[in-house]
Amino acid sequence: MIKRGKKGLSPIIATVLLIVITLIIAMIIFLWAKNFIGEKTKKFNEPVENACERVSFDAEAFESGDIDIINRGNVPLYGINVKTKGSGSIIDAGTFTSSIDVGETGKVSSVSVSKGDSIIVVPIVLGETGEYRTPYTCSDTYGKEIVVI
Repeated sequence: MIKRGKKGLSPIIATVLLIVITLIIAMIIFLWAKNFIGEKTKKFNEPVENACERVSFDAEAFESGDIDIINRGNVPLYGINVKTKGSGSIIDAGTFTSSIDVGETGKVSSVSVSKGDSIIVVPIVLGETGEYRTPYTCSDTYGKEIVVI
């Protein structure tokens, strides 16, 4: 049976519906994928990695387990990561969060080191991710290798 007078969906309305459905699916995929891509941590409105280049500090380690740090740069330090350098390997000795502002001297205690050990002191800076502040450990290339005295 053929019914006359009944009209189908116009091609213009069908095209608009397809475009709207495509945009909705694209938005769902974008919001889903956004969870996998973390927000970039920044310091001074640039990637936090760039702040590591401007970190300048001196460190001195003592047999008692104390490490004295002088912040000579223009970036405040949130803390340090201490690594002991052994025969062919580098072992993480611990992370210490003791804020050291620009031009200040700080002390870290209770580091298990012995006289003559070679350690690497790596700076930790505080970056911003949206509303939150997150610590960022710079790479070992920005650390200072010192010998415990």
